[in-house]
Amino acid sequence: MNANTGSIYALNIRLFSYHLKKVHRTDFTERHLEIESLTSYYQNLLNLCEILDENNKQINLKFRKDFPNMLNSGLANFDLIYHTQSRGIYRTPLPPKYKGFIYPQFLNDTYSFSLTLYRPQKSGYDEIYFSDLSQLKPPEDFFAGTSPDIQDETSEILSQAFWGSTILLSGFIAQSRPDTAESLKSAADEILKQFLGIKSLEEAPPFYQSGEFLGGYIYEYKSIFRQHQYGQILILLIFAEDTTEKLNDIQWDLPELFLYDHKNRQVFIDSRKEYKASQEKIKTIEETIQKFPTNIPPSVQPDLSEKDLKLLKQEIKNLLDLSLGYSQQIRSLGNFQNTIEINQQNYLDTLSRMEVNSQSDLGILRDKADRTFQRYQRQIKADLLYLQQGERLLDAAINTIRGLVEIDQAEGDREIQKQNQKLQDHIQAIGVGVAAGAIVASSSALIFKKPMSWPSPKHNHLHPFTIAVLLSAACAIVFWAIAKWVLPWIFNKRGTKQ
Repeated sequence: MNANTGSIYALNIRLFSYHLKKVHRTDFTERHLEIESLTSYYQNLLNLCEILDENNKQINLKFRKDFPNMLNSGLANFDLIYHTQSRGIYRTPLPPKYKGFIYPQFLNDTYSFSLTLYRPQKSGYDEIYFSDLSQLKPPEDFFAGTSPDIQDETSEILSQAFWGSTILLSGFIAQSRPDTAESLKSAADEILKQFLGIKSLEEAPPFYQSGEFLGGYIYEYKSIFRQHQYGQILILLIFAEDTTEKLNDIQWDLPELFLYDHKNRQVFIDSRKEYKASQEKIKTIEETIQKFPTNIPPSVQPDLSEKDLKLLKQEIKNLLDLSLGYSQQIRSLGNFQNTIEINQQNYLDTLSRMEVNSQSDLGILRDKADRTFQRYQRQIKADLLYLQQGERLLDAAINTIRGLVEIDQAEGDREIQKQNQKLQDHIQAIGVGVAAGAIVASSSALIFKKPMSWPSPKHNHLHPFTIAVLLSAACAIVFWAIAKWVLPWIFNKRGTKQ
């Protein structure tokens, strides 16, 4: 089957675009994508696609006026177009070939925009050649998630908030259903290439998987490790009316299902960015560890100069700063892991609801959750184990440097203590000398009152000078003992009162 002879019937194109409302930036600030800014973007998309209303006039897109109240209502999901008795869609008849509708929603924390175009089934009227598919390709603004026509910082916020896009292209193939999906892989590749208007499949999202889906065969093209220029594209080849009916039964759940897929891929991409940033910090830590021992003199007892101490203290500060950022990145990886687990469960819950509504086994999509999402989890778990080893290395480096500084400071404190003790000994010796000199000086006048003599049968009394010296020494000893006992008691009482 080639581009000249291949054709598809009753073509249906579903476009899905997603923007996060609250964007968390790398500097730990956040920005909000307001509904007015998003309305301008959606309006621009409709104008570029030349989507007109039933009167062949430009659509004037308006969302519900009570949007702020709905955000605070506690509802996780709600329609952005309000209808009292029906689903919040905006129908867009496009005679003579296509019909369609717009279905914008707010899903938990994300703006979801769906545009469906389909060619009504009619024998001899609904055939489309592969070579004509490029006419239905969305504008580049759809794939980019923003528009250069939007001024100020709104375009930047749109780009940062963009989760990605999904296109589901479905239609009938005029042949009996083959036994395997691989038999029509070349046809799906050709449809993809012609739809995107590219010369080679290398420009398209890489082929991811194929298999049975609602009685037809589905082919999925996407990159699971990065956001591709053309997002995610699925091609469903249909062989029976039953497949179309089942697809219509689950079409309202498709926006939510694809959202969780986009979220997990983007969360995984963000986790890899955090991991690479953490690796750079580990390199800095290792360089610091390798460098700082060379600044320490090779002696048994630490004997660091003032310059060495300042250098080590600065390195402790630098490592502590690294430790804070490093811990935040490890915590972010843990949050990413939890987010993927939550989105995976939401994906599976939505898928179960779709299986009930369609009465079909959607195993190919369930396998994706088991394979892709768990692959994300395993990689983040491995990254966390590696980074936790780096955290232990960082703690060891900080403790080692602290120990060296504390040892040196302890040695210095002991040396200062010895010097202080020597100084106190000198002061006490000087004090004793001064006291002795004062006693002698105060008693010196007694020397000349009478001749010096020692106790004898003729002189049974001590010399007055001797008596004065002995009494002065005795008083000094007594008052020293009293002060030694009383002063600590006074200080303790004073401290208790304070």
